[in-house]
Amino acid sequence: MSNLFLLFTILSETAAVICMKLSTGFQNKLYSVAAVITYALSFVFLTLSLKSLPAGIANAIWAGASTVLVTVLGLFIFKERLSTVQIVSMVLIVLGLVGLNWKGGLQ
Repeated sequence: MSNLFLLFTILSETAAVICMKLSTGFQNKLYSVAAVITYALSFVFLTLSLKSLPAGIANAIWAGASTVLVTVLGLFIFKERLSTVQIVSMVLIVLGLVGLNWKGGLQ
């Protein structure tokens, strides 16, 4: 169940960042409110996941996975671009996430 809460943490934090971008500096109130709510949800889900997951590993997975997810969504939603160095760096983050979960890192 903790892994599911961690997944919800990643998804809600990703939604929060996308909503912040869509709020255009808090000018769009609907997206601003959505960002605050989804950020609050991410902390609730993280707290629930930490009941049985190691804090350092859970935090690293949360941060890394949401970073990659926001980056990928930014490519499609906002037509953002990545340099070669940024692409390689994203691949390294993904490899780090795989390494953290290798052979039962999270249970």
